[in-house]
Amino acid sequence: MGGIECLLLIPFLIHFKILDKGGRLIFYYLLSSIVFAFGSMIIAHIWKNNMWFFSIMYIIQFIILSLFFQSTIKNALVKRLITFIVIPVFVVCVADFLKLEGMYAYNSYFASARTFILLIYGGFYFFQLLRDEQLVQKSIFINTLPNFWYNSGLFIYHCGSIMLFLSYNLLQLDKYATDTSTKNVTLTISYIAAIIQLILIYIGLVKAKKMRQ
Repeated sequence: MGGIECLLLIPFLIHFKILDKGGRLIFYYLLSSIVFAFGSMIIAHIWKNNMWFFSIMYIIQFIILSLFFQSTIKNALVKRLITFIVIPVFVVCVADFLKLEGMYAYNSYFASARTFILLIYGGFYFFQLLRDEQLVQKSIFINTLPNFWYNSGLFIYHCGSIMLFLSYNLLQLDKYATDTSTKNVTLTISYIAAIIQLILIYIGLVKAKKMRQ
């Protein structure tokens, strides 16, 4: 996926000045995804085990996306909760990394928890759009908003990936290792969701360009 994200990063770089805070945070998310993809490949080639790098990148991306939702969600209480929730999620990350599953295993507890929380944020943002009277008064359709498309991409990706995060370590066990069909289906759903995410994020960039014209 790193190659596709590199291609998507180019138009974001070209049009960086027109991006609002949410768009710039999505740019940083894409940049972190590229570092994630290529960094994990290099580390796996050199040290054979890159699971510890996954946890580091997941917490970095969680912080970036938390800032994105904090910039798009209007409710003051939810904004404060997003800031506060970073702390317990970081604690879960450290506990999973050092104690529960270890730095050389996939930290599925942490990955699943952060993904579930991001799904809640995404769902709340959709709910906010449906009840936003200012958009109705200004006759603004939600599908013209860049953040709607960014959030749609993130939401679909996390919906498609959460089963992989939940089951990753289980699928690595010897008694399940031969069940390639389940593993392949889970991975395929995750990859398809990731591709859809990038397509929707690009649509969001197109909408941002139109808003500035």
